[in-house]
Amino acid sequence: MVFFNSYQTLDPIDPSPTSTSTPLDENDERIDGLVAESVSSEEEFEGIRGGVMEKIGRIRGAVSEVSKLRKEVARNRRKAVETVNLSAVKYREFEEELEEACEAEDFETADRVSERLSEVEKERRSL
Repeated sequence: MVFFNSYQTLDPIDPSPTSTSTPLDENDERIDGLVAESVSSEEEFEGIRGGVMEKIGRIRGAVSEVSKLRKEVARNRRKAVETVNLSAVKYREFEEELEEACEAEDFETADRVSERLSEVEKERRSL
């Protein structure tokens, strides 16, 4: 790959670089300088490309980690919703049992159900 300086022009018939200020005898030195500049530019490009690829790799790793965390949060949220719903069902069942025990004047059963109802209430509040 050859880069041209602003003082060089391209002839439509002869595409080789020419300069109005450089004699043809010095052309070999000018081409050597351009080749050295080209190699230097390619090395610089490869260095920049390597840095960009490294950053892309880190970004992909971060995206993967975020994705895993989001899935875990969604799983935990579903589990919490299920637990809350089960607690609500238990609570209603214990309330019904307590009401039945009180109507039957079975105070021993009512006391046990009341304790379980209290435990379920504490569990619901902790969620």
